Amino acid sequence: MAELTFVGAAGTVTGSKHLLTENGRHMFVDCGLFQGTPDVTALNSLPLPVPAKEIEAVVITHGHIDHVGYLPKLVHDGFRGTIYCTPATRALIAIVLEDAVHLQAHLQKRGLHHQPFTPPPFYDEGDVQRTLQLTKPVPLGESFDVCGMTATYQNAAHIIGSAFVQLDIEGRRIVFSGDVGRYNRTLLYDPAPIGTADVMVCESTYGDRVHPPDALGALEQMLVQGIARGGPIIIPAFAVERTQEILFSLGTLQQSNAGIASTPIYLDSPMAERVDELFDKFPDAHKPLPSKNGKTFGAADVTLVESTDDSKRLNAMGGAHIIISSSGMAAGGRVLHHIYHHVSDEHATILFVGFQAPGTLGAHLMSGAKTVRIFGDDLPVRAALGNITGYSAHADRDEITQWLSTCTTKPHFFAVHGDPVSAQFLCDLVRSKFTWVGDVAHRGTTVTI
Repeated sequence: MAELTFVGAAGTVTGSKHLLTENGRHMFVDCGLFQGTPDVTALNSLPLPVPAKEIEAVVITHGHIDHVGYLPKLVHDGFRGTIYCTPATRALIAIVLEDAVHLQAHLQKRGLHHQPFTPPPFYDEGDVQRTLQLTKPVPLGESFDVCGMTATYQNAAHIIGSAFVQLDIEGRRIVFSGDVGRYNRTLLYDPAPIGTADVMVCESTYGDRVHPPDALGALEQMLVQGIARGGPIIIPAFAVERTQEILFSLGTLQQSNAGIASTPIYLDSPMAERVDELFDKFPDAHKPLPSKNGKTFGAADVTLVESTDDSKRLNAMGGAHIIISSSGMAAGGRVLHHIYHHVSDEHATILFVGFQAPGTLGAHLMSGAKTVRIFGDDLPVRAALGNITGYSAHADRDEITQWLSTCTTKPHFFAVHGDPVSAQFLCDLVRSKFTWVGDVAHRGTTVTI
C-alpha cells in the first residue's frame, strides 16, 4: 500500500507539498513555499521527512510560487530526479522562479528579508537553472510513468497551464486537485470532470465562502470614483493571470464607459508582460483572445512600462490614470514605490483585486490602518482604498462542489490548502452532500491509501 504524507498546505493555505511513498520510492506532488506571516514562512526551514536526494520525482500541478517555489531548494539539497509539469507550466515556472530569486537578492540587499512573501535565502540563480533543466513537460490527457505509478494531467482551469493530477496506483486512483479554477471564466476553459477516484486530495481555500457575483460591475464603480478624484488609480495585481483578467475587464469597460476609455493605462510589471507572452505561445491553453489589441487582452491605450526610470516617472504624473503593477498584495515589486508616493494623496485610489493575506501591506491597508511604514518611513493613509474579491482564480464553495459532483465514485476526501475553518467546512459539506468519508489533512501526518 502507498503512503501519503502531508508536508505542506495542511492547516495553511500555502506550502503545497504532498509526499507519496510506494515500495520504498518517494515522490512529491507539488513543491511550494510557505508564505504569509513570519511563523508560517519559518516552516520553509524545517527538514523534509525524506532527504532531497532520495526523492525520485516531483509532479507539479501549476506554476504559482506556493506550489513550485521550494523546487530550487530541493535541487540545492541534492534532488536530481524529474520534475513533471504541463508545457505552459514549464514556461511559467521559469518566469516565477527567476523573478523569485531576483526578489530574494533585492530584499537581502535592502535588509528586508524578514518581509513576508519572499523566498528564504537558500537558493540562487544557479539552483534555479538546474531546476529548469530537470523539468519535463507533459501535455494534458497524456499518461506518463512516475515511480511505478501512472499519472495523467487534466485541466484545472486555475491559471494558464494548471492541472489536476490523476495517479493510478495498484488499481486505485488518487486525485490531487492542485488549485481548482472557476467556471465560465473569460480567459480559461472550465475544469475537466474528475471521473473516478478512490482518494481525493482537494484544496479548500474558499471552501466556506462564495465569491461576489459581479466583479466587472464593482470594478467599473471603483474606477469611475477614482477617475472623479482626479489622481492615479493604483491596482496591485498578481502578474500571473490576475493582470490579464484586469486588462480584459478594462477592455470590456472601455467599450461602454467613455470616462474609462479616455483614461490612460500603464502596465508596470515586466513579469506580467512575460506571462502575457505565454498566452500567445500556448494558444490551446486558453480561450481565444480578442483579435484587437490581443497582447493587452482587448484593452486600448495601454503603455507597457519597461525600465525602472520609466516606472519612477509615473509617480510624477498628474491627472487620472491607471497603473497596474505587481505584487497583488503589495508585498514587493514596483507597486510598493507607487503606493509609497501616493498613499498619502487624497486624490489617489489604491484598488486591490484579490485576497490580502495576513502580514502583507495590502492586508494592513485594508484593515483600516491610519499609517503604514514603507521603506522605513511612516506615511499617513489618505488615499481612497478598495478591494474587489470577485476576481479570485480559486473556485469558491459552490464551484468546488460543482467540480466534486463530477466524481463518479465515493473517494476518501482530504481537505488541504485552506485555513482550518474553510477546510473543516468543506469536509462537512462533502460528508453531508456526497456521503463521502472526509478528513482535514494535518501537516506531518501520514495516511495509508
